[in-house]
Amino acid sequence: MAKKQSKKSSAKTSAGKSAGAKKQSVTADVAAHKEPKHIIAELTGGPTQPAVVRVADDPKPDSAPMHEGADAVEAKPPRDPKKDEPSKPPRPSAEKPGVVVRIVRAAGRFALRTSVPEILLLISLILSRWLQNSDFSYPQEVFVPIVLFAVLATIIFYVYKLILRRDLAAHAAALPLVYGLYGYTYTFPWLHHFADKFIKQSIDTPLTHGLIFMGVVAVVFGVAAFVLDFVMRHVKQLRSVPLLKIAVFVVVFVFAGQVYKTATRLWTIRHQLAYQQPASLTPAKPAQATVAAKPNVYYLLFDRYANANTLSKDYNYNNGDLLNFLSDQGFVTRDQAYSNYPFTMQSVSSTLAMSYFPNLNKSFTNDGGDWQSAFPYRATLNNPPAAQALKQNGYTYNQVASWWDFTRDGIQADNQPTKAFRLRTLGMTFWMTDLQRDIINKSILSPLLKKGLTFGKHIAVLYDLDTAPRDNFEQQMAALKTIAGNSKMQKTPQFTFAHVLVPHDPYIFGPDGSDPTYSGDRDDNGADEVDKYTNQLTYLNTRLKDLIANIRTNDPGAAIILQADEGPYPKQFRGTLTPGHYYNPINLPLEQMQQKFGVLASYYLPNVDAETVAAQMTSPVNAFRVVLNTYLGYSLDLLPDCQFATGDKYQLYGYALVSGKLRGTAEPAACQQYQ
Repeated sequence: MAKKQSKKSSAKTSAGKSAGAKKQSVTADVAAHKEPKHIIAELTGGPTQPAVVRVADDPKPDSAPMHEGADAVEAKPPRDPKKDEPSKPPRPSAEKPGVVVRIVRAAGRFALRTSVPEILLLISLILSRWLQNSDFSYPQEVFVPIVLFAVLATIIFYVYKLILRRDLAAHAAALPLVYGLYGYTYTFPWLHHFADKFIKQSIDTPLTHGLIFMGVVAVVFGVAAFVLDFVMRHVKQLRSVPLLKIAVFVVVFVFAGQVYKTATRLWTIRHQLAYQQPASLTPAKPAQATVAAKPNVYYLLFDRYANANTLSKDYNYNNGDLLNFLSDQGFVTRDQAYSNYPFTMQSVSSTLAMSYFPNLNKSFTNDGGDWQSAFPYRATLNNPPAAQALKQNGYTYNQVASWWDFTRDGIQADNQPTKAFRLRTLGMTFWMTDLQRDIINKSILSPLLKKGLTFGKHIAVLYDLDTAPRDNFEQQMAALKTIAGNSKMQKTPQFTFAHVLVPHDPYIFGPDGSDPTYSGDRDDNGADEVDKYTNQLTYLNTRLKDLIANIRTNDPGAAIILQADEGPYPKQFRGTLTPGHYYNPINLPLEQMQQKFGVLASYYLPNVDAETVAAQMTSPVNAFRVVLNTYLGYSLDLLPDCQFATGDKYQLYGYALVSGKLRGTAEPAACQQYQ
């Protein structure tokens, strides 16, 4: 027994020594060739797991017997993980993402690394501006501003990226900067004040101010973005915050909201956008013209020129001097003349369409609820039936344009000598609309584009002919005289339409033509608006007499329609326009309603006696019917003289007959069909 035990003990000791030697040999061998984790694996028989040992005082039911010596330890035999661990089923290979997912991911990566967020922000701002003006401005008017600002935003982003070298920093600087440059005239006033300190009075021009402001805000936002990026990278708690992705998500979310609102509005007004006025009134067999020659025709519209009764009662102004002059020139002036509609868009459209608009009320009154657009009126003014009829009879159509979109932009005239607000770039010419001008003039683009960029005689980009109201008036007067002066050399008869926005505000003329010292706005700031209006009217009368005398001298055989579109606004027509507060004369007291409808209406028809003119020129809607009947052999019926109240921005087709109310009589039955 003792012999057996001794052999056993000897064998164990020998095995232990052998194992120890083996371990030392392995350790020495692998230490020089293997990583520490691989050394541990070999020593323990498992992958990088430490050897498990048991101590003698750790009672375990399944413990192996201990040899003598309480402090002796025994290593647990190494286990084979391949045998001990249950086999796991093979992991399924990850499915390849679909095409849509891959496109979205690629678009996201592209947006993070490029100027897309800045462009989307600017598009959102421009769409928001269009939505506020979508009753008057065509949707395609947003394209030119979007392109201009996209170029600016792209330049800004990549300059920042070149300097700051990180996408987060570049976007953090570019996003607020492009917003500030878009709203240059009203954003970050404290930065404007700061930039002013760097500008000497001797070099204070719109361009220098714009450049210095842009430089100041670029540095401010660049430094702020650098600090933000540094903090995000070095503060442990912020490293995992995907700030750039959050910012881009917010921009995309805002953009999607504006796109949705724009699409909804376009759907609402889609029929109004597609409206076309009936093209022609040409009879199949025209009657014999009462006058053989085709005279030149002038339609002179002086906006908000009141009739004599309004001027006397509401303005304490005697207009007898002008009326006597017109009479001496052979004009027939209608007493107590009223426009057919109270606002320019409806009134001028009706005159040039030679008809009323009951079809608009029937077709579109429910399209937009409280939001009805002016596009049917614009479609009429773009290619008016009166002009079409004259052109079909060999006339050349001259549009002497004002600064107002409706009689300036999109007009299908042969000549527009006073067209303004031109943007030229890369050999192309764009005429800026009211919306486009408003966006540009409130942004940093205004001083930059007006300075322009040229290479020798080649224009890369230039915004010019940015005509102020006073300049526009002078150009119109000069253009009308030029047309009259060229009448003896003309090859075709001429039709000339001039929409002159005087005595309409802004009030830019004193009674002698000088610059007034008071505000030009429609308020009582600096002077009562009554005085502002009559001062401007006094100067206009001087110029109007000179113009009429010039036309009568140089083009004595011309027919002249001198007819306003609307009367001056009463003081009740002030304040912000909203669906609950907009201008509609039906809500005015009678005297102010008469003021809003009362207009100057005076006519000169060569070779036609005054009694005939007075009998036929009974309403603005009949002016061109009489001209076509008299000089071109048409036989168009004359329409009743009807007046319809309607809104100027909301409820544009909600016509209400007020002819009787204006005159203190019953409403004429003949007008009911046109309501």
